[in-house]
Amino acid sequence: MLTLSDCEKSYAGRNLFSEVTLQVNRGDRIGLVGPNGAGKTTLFKLILGQEEPDSGSVTFQRGATVGFLPQETAPAGEETVIELVCSLPASGMGHDDDAEMEFDGSAVAKAKRILKGLAFRETDFDRAVKTLSGGWVMRAHLARLLVQEPDLLMLDEPTNHLDLET
Repeated sequence: MLTLSDCEKSYAGRNLFSEVTLQVNRGDRIGLVGPNGAGKTTLFKLILGQEEPDSGSVTFQRGATVGFLPQETAPAGEETVIELVCSLPASGMGHDDDAEMEFDGSAVAKAKRILKGLAFRETDFDRAVKTLSGGWVMRAHLARLLVQEPDLLMLDEPTNHLDLET
């Protein structure tokens, strides 16, 4: 589904990584671990097409969709939790940025099941996202991605705003 071939990236003369070759197939679960400044987020940016490798290539299987949860989510607005979860991401690969997903009753029910699985209560569904803590906003954005079922789900430090128990 995703292939990186001999990718290299440097900044200001500092080589972050070189000769990175990776293949991600459907069903794979991969964790990328390393110290701050090692290039993890930069590698994500290469995969997302936000930056180009200095050398090498990044290719996707035709039609593959990507869902991305960044370290910091977008500022919360006036929308409710259920409205956020039932909308397209602001910048998702493989989606029309200005479109909204058409949700029938079963899709809304799916969104509610996912929210409940992430410990939201039914009374939270109609709360304004801006009233939630950072950890709950992160969960709501994760729920939105899970509802969309992208082929590749990329989470950049998804536990940043979560408490220890979560």
